Amino acid sequence: MEPTEITAGTLHLRPFQPWDAAEVLEACQDPEIPRWTHVSAPYTAEHARSYVEEVVPQGWADGTAATFAVLDATTAQLQGSIDLHGIAGGSAEIGFWTAPWARGRGVTAEAVGAVCRWGFGALGLQRVLWRAGVGNWGSRAVAERCGFTVEGRLRLADVRQDGTRGDDWYGSLLATDEVRDRRAFGSWRDRAGQGLLLRRWRDDESDAAALLAGCSDPETARWTPVPQPFTAETARWYLSQEYPRQWSEGVAAPLAVEQDGRVVGGAVLIAPPARWAPEAGWWTMPGERGRGVASRAAGLLAEWAAELGHSRVQALVDVDDAASSRAAERAGYEREGVMRGARVDRQGRPRDVVLHARVLPGAASR
Repeated sequence: MEPTEITAGTLHLRPFQPWDAAEVLEACQDPEIPRWTHVSAPYTAEHARSYVEEVVPQGWADGTAATFAVLDATTAQLQGSIDLHGIAGGSAEIGFWTAPWARGRGVTAEAVGAVCRWGFGALGLQRVLWRAGVGNWGSRAVAERCGFTVEGRLRLADVRQDGTRGDDWYGSLLATDEVRDRRAFGSWRDRAGQGLLLRRWRDDESDAAALLAGCSDPETARWTPVPQPFTAETARWYLSQEYPRQWSEGVAAPLAVEQDGRVVGGAVLIAPPARWAPEAGWWTMPGERGRGVASRAAGLLAEWAAELGHSRVQALVDVDDAASSRAAERAGYEREGVMRGARVDRQGRPRDVVLHARVLPGAASR
């Protein structure tokens, strides 16, 4: 197979060269790369040299793997690695890693899209397979953003770095597929308005501390289903596993609510059952209550729901939670009635909830 180069937007993809070894070595010191790939740990200069001078050229020469260095088209800085391997019979598997300094900018999705288009066109592939360890939410988000359909789970399919076996997700993109973002909530952008910023939670110490402070508060626990006791370990699990799972599986979209650079609460848009409306939810930090945080967050959630194509958004509030009902009404959610026994409390007892709903712009035409 003849080595080739691809220009894709802000990226340039080419086969690795000997002089790339230093940047490969630097990138692969990041623990997330060996955690989710078969990159050796510890990763040495000899590993990097062998990769760029032997492994990559051999794959091109024997036609079994096409591996590209992903470069910034302007600066030529290494952004990551991407390959099609196991090329045979019109099928191939895609693999990739991203340098820590290049994450969060859509680099990997742009590279995956470019390599798949090249594979379908130049190599005549009919199918590209994607696999990732269960829990690798970043890889799954890239795959779904690029149009891959997640098809299932392979039990104990891969050997991890520590020698244990773990489950893999798998999916595919066909040459005949419509390439579209298959994530339930689409591509997220931070939403600012009314003095607030809604953003995705980050898996870091600052957000862990904020989530712990908010969700261990008795009032938050009283009106929301957050687990109790809510510990530091619980907060870390939510940020590293549960929230990414909810986003990726389309169950819900949990968000941090910021004001002046500090977290003042949380918000969530819960995916609706078929032919029903999404549900908005929120909680406020103890020291921030009474300042309109909840109502403003509820308004921003409604605006986002409208952009997603929904004609209505609703909030289900416990009948005794007067503060949340007031917040909903200030945000334009009208009270429609009481749903008897619609929720179950921590003791398993049915609770009545007040149904508030806001009809969104353009509803009549949808």
